[in-house]
Amino acid sequence: MTTRAPDPLARPDPIAGRAARRLGNAARDVRALTALAVVGLMALGTAIRWWALGGLEFALGSDDARYVAAAQNLANGFLPDGEAEWFGARAAFLWPVALIFRIAGADDYRAVAWPLICSVLCILATFLVARELVGRRPALVAAGIVAVAPIEVLWATRLRPDAVMPLFIALAAWAALRASRLVTAHEAASPGAPAAREGQPIAGGDRGRSVALWLGAAGLAMGAAWSARETALVMIPVIALAAWPALRAGWVRAWAFLAGLAVIPVVLVVVFAFDGRPLWPLTATAGAGSFRSPADGWAATTAYIARMVQEAVDPRSPLFLALPLLLVAGAVAITRRTRGAILPAAWLGWGFLYLEVGTLLSVDKPVRFLTLLTVPAALLIAIALDGRLSPLIIPAVAVATVLCVQPRINAGNRITNVVLASAVAGTLRDLPPGPVLATDYTWWAKLNAYLARDRLAIRRDIDPAFLDDAARARARQLDPLPEPADYRGGYVVTGPVRRTAGWPSNWGAAERAIARAVATADLQPVARVGRATIWRWVP
Repeated sequence: MTTRAPDPLARPDPIAGRAARRLGNAARDVRALTALAVVGLMALGTAIRWWALGGLEFALGSDDARYVAAAQNLANGFLPDGEAEWFGARAAFLWPVALIFRIAGADDYRAVAWPLICSVLCILATFLVARELVGRRPALVAAGIVAVAPIEVLWATRLRPDAVMPLFIALAAWAALRASRLVTAHEAASPGAPAAREGQPIAGGDRGRSVALWLGAAGLAMGAAWSARETALVMIPVIALAAWPALRAGWVRAWAFLAGLAVIPVVLVVVFAFDGRPLWPLTATAGAGSFRSPADGWAATTAYIARMVQEAVDPRSPLFLALPLLLVAGAVAITRRTRGAILPAAWLGWGFLYLEVGTLLSVDKPVRFLTLLTVPAALLIAIALDGRLSPLIIPAVAVATVLCVQPRINAGNRITNVVLASAVAGTLRDLPPGPVLATDYTWWAKLNAYLARDRLAIRRDIDPAFLDDAARARARQLDPLPEPADYRGGYVVTGPVRRTAGWPSNWGAAERAIARAVATADLQPVARVGRATIWRWVP
């Protein structure tokens, strides 16, 4: 068989030619390659977060159970009310979750979708901040560290504000840096010009408006961070440092930041004004907290710095090697006199000081709070250790993450209490509504929360650190226990039972009552979902 020689007079395919030229131009375009790298890091971050999917524990009195109840109430048209529902006004945290519930229904996957999105977007925000400070290579390394950092990966798929708030703080820092760059670029272009002097417009109306808009965007992002967790306002000094050149050139521009900061609180005031409680979203938090003396807090908790020292050599800890790496980065930054590391170092130091000292008054010291420091830590490491081999930091951190997360996956109940429970919720969603009874407390609590159409009651739980032994024992009991007769006409779900430490201490009585009622009930099988069976309890 012979192959015909190509015809030298034949015209080339114009579509293929254009595609080849565009591909060649893209390969030579540094910006396109950088964008492709950022997208790749975000894809990597999404993949590793999905692999480490945590889902919701739904322990008695746990935050995630109360957050789901508040989001489901919002999805069903009920605004939060009362001391127990103060967190329902966290618009940037729970209202997107409520919107997802309203559109697509509720289960573990939909509950963690918004924190996951915010955690992945934080990779992009980290890149943007680092690029403003130094350049593309350290920006990509910093973004890569955030993509695979153990704390980020662990908490990105749990319904907590810890995966949401850092995104908005990083966006606020980026917007502040953009405003500052507009000012410094003008000053460098025309040193000594009147526009560069303090108190004068920098370059006419257009440039002044651009600076004000960026500062307003920084304020808006901080307002969103506040509406994810109120303590985000502690980080305003960091944003002020990032915006210092813009603010120094004209202090009146601070009003642009304050105006942006006020947008979300004003919107919340307007929304709740229709319910006759305009100030509730601003004041509910104040009455919800519990406080103690700093001395009691210091005695009752382990300092973050002590934990970082103790767990620096524990590969199962999300703090594995974190402190040594930060100390090396800090020492190198000081030795090299790296100016770009000033903001990340101040950001990291101020955030750590707040977490170490501020938490003595009101809360325990969970590791998840350290997500506040992930972005500045990644920035400091990437900027201080910048070099040809610095990209190797990313796979090194990824290995530490795998060592930390894999034992948790093996020891958890994800297949039963997340994957299977969500599948059962999806099947029940397509059936006529009705209450759901199960001997497994986690399933009973999840399914009735996910399928609720009426307002869910939310109990006011106090941090166990503030309770004495007797009160702590009472808090571990569910009152009232479910009455099986109330579920006649609804559904009974049977399947694998996985008892966890989060079950109520008195759930055994409910198990026995449910077993007796089910043994004599008229049950009709409705659907089989994996190892679970859904039965209709005929009234």
